[in-house]
Amino acid sequence: MVDLTFEIGGPQGGGIESAGQIALRAFMLKGYRVYGTREYHSNIMGKHSYFNIRVRPDEARAPQLPADIVVALDAESVFTHYNDVGEIMVYDTGVLKTKMDRIPSMSKYLKARVQKELEENGVEPTVAGVVELLNKRGKKTVGVPLKQLLKKTSEESGVPLVSISRAINTIGLAVGMSLIGVEVEHLERAISLFFAGKRKVIHPNIVAAHIAYDYAKENFSGFHRETIPDGPHVKPERERLIVSGNDIVAMGKIAGGLRIQTYYPITPAADESLYLEKFEEFPIEQWAQEKLGIEKGGVVVVQTEDEISAINMAIGASIAGVRTATSTSGPGFSLMAEALGYAGIIEAPVVITLYMRGGPSTGMPTRNSQSDLLAALFQGHGDLPRIVLASGDHEEAFYDAIKALNWAEKYQTPVVHLLEKAIANAMKDVFNPDLSGVNIERGKIVEEPEIPFPRFQYTEDGISPRAFPGDTVVWYTSNEHDQWGRRNEDPEERIRMHDKRMKKYEIAAMEIPDEEKAKLYGDPDAPITIVGWGAVKGATLDALERLAAEGIKAKYLHLRVFMPFPSEFVSKVLNSSEKVIAIEGNALAQASMVVRMFTGIDIPHKAIKYTGRPVFVNEVVDAVKYILETNVSKVVLKDGQ
Repeated sequence: MVDLTFEIGGPQGGGIESAGQIALRAFMLKGYRVYGTREYHSNIMGKHSYFNIRVRPDEARAPQLPADIVVALDAESVFTHYNDVGEIMVYDTGVLKTKMDRIPSMSKYLKARVQKELEENGVEPTVAGVVELLNKRGKKTVGVPLKQLLKKTSEESGVPLVSISRAINTIGLAVGMSLIGVEVEHLERAISLFFAGKRKVIHPNIVAAHIAYDYAKENFSGFHRETIPDGPHVKPERERLIVSGNDIVAMGKIAGGLRIQTYYPITPAADESLYLEKFEEFPIEQWAQEKLGIEKGGVVVVQTEDEISAINMAIGASIAGVRTATSTSGPGFSLMAEALGYAGIIEAPVVITLYMRGGPSTGMPTRNSQSDLLAALFQGHGDLPRIVLASGDHEEAFYDAIKALNWAEKYQTPVVHLLEKAIANAMKDVFNPDLSGVNIERGKIVEEPEIPFPRFQYTEDGISPRAFPGDTVVWYTSNEHDQWGRRNEDPEERIRMHDKRMKKYEIAAMEIPDEEKAKLYGDPDAPITIVGWGAVKGATLDALERLAAEGIKAKYLHLRVFMPFPSEFVSKVLNSSEKVIAIEGNALAQASMVVRMFTGIDIPHKAIKYTGRPVFVNEVVDAVKYILETNVSKVVLKDGQ
């Protein structure tokens, strides 16, 4: 079975993302499922960036190392990724003599580690030295005169050299694709799709691709793999999309009836709102036009002056009866703490989509993390009912965006939807979502309310009917209040109103099915249980396959809803396991702390990663095997640059 990892690296701003996006499309055209992760620094230009692409006939769910082929477009990429090479490295012959200490953009800490390893292996700290080391290791090294081929591209395309400098990434990409047996026709089509409508860009890049393929055929015929067979999805039964996590959350919100999104630009959350801005107006079906009396649907997207304004504006829209959300990342979520409490006390249904990145403080703005879980659960002072759910992949993210909007209005409470940078920026092919089972639930709304209206009316389930300003008179205050919304500090009434709000948590706990809160994958009788959440899901599911091939029987408990927590279900699974191992992307193993808080069960073994890089499939496999061999309580994962 084809299970391929393709990696391409170069300077940030040098078209690395474009190369990765083109490669993803080429593999899709070949009939395969794809998963691509992009790593980049928080500066704009110059620093190192790379794209890791996983290719499989079945669902590609997570990145893995080593890479079958690494395409290094500059010297820094050679030094950064030579240990990622599983079979082939493509490099620029023009940088062979480059010394590592002459690369100013390269981290001094990485330089020190590489320097030490190269000295131990008796090679010079030059690109030529790394090539020598790879050859000693039995890897294939392919030197390509990138600048010469770029000049030839300029001559044959008739486009000035200065205008097509970024086509050098296409040349490197094309050589790599050629070596692993992907036909040039697929790459040509992928270029046309990615640059659709930009004929002046498409033409020279296609010329570059053909020049690179011809060069590889003439010079590296011994390195060529056989042409890989077409995958099973050349003619898929269902339409496939290639989307980022940001994109698919935005799509889910549109499908879920979102009408106002507020935001302040912050990495990696901003891309979701930028995507929504592209589709502020969209066509709707005829029946909807007739029912609503409008020709188009729409979402109002508002960029505010800061995150405090963003959540307060969202709360205001919610009070007015609009289905609303705001989107942010860790530092922005910190600023929303007081307003989150306000939404809780006035029972305003609002969704906060929280994209986790490396912290604390500004931390690592463009790197991955799972470290905001406890903040999502406990941010805001006082007893504050809320729902917290976390998505594990793109498909979950789509439907979770809809669930979050439904739950917010049904239970009249803030909903925090957690995603990671590893999902936000990852590109994945997904089948066109099935909307047949999607329903929009707005909860208790009174169409003809009395005037004034008891907005916080006491009810058996703690959920009061809603009516909106304009239809009636409603009081909202951040102080404790009576059922009319008027300020009230009577101790008996305080207990009654507070219990009413907290009752919603109990109702949500009963009504949201356990299978939506957590899911068990694999053989339920397997003696080993791996516990994880978020993007750990994909790496662990792939790891289960590899562990099974080695005779290790394990299952995966995927945690989805952390509040209300599925205590009984999780307890049952963990108590029936001989060995429990948690995999998490934070230093505290925060989900394990939540498990202990709600079940009393302490997970004894943990593999944690807090480098800011995603969890790789091979890391899960190696960590589980190491824990089984040594019985250690903690393993720190470090793969990826």
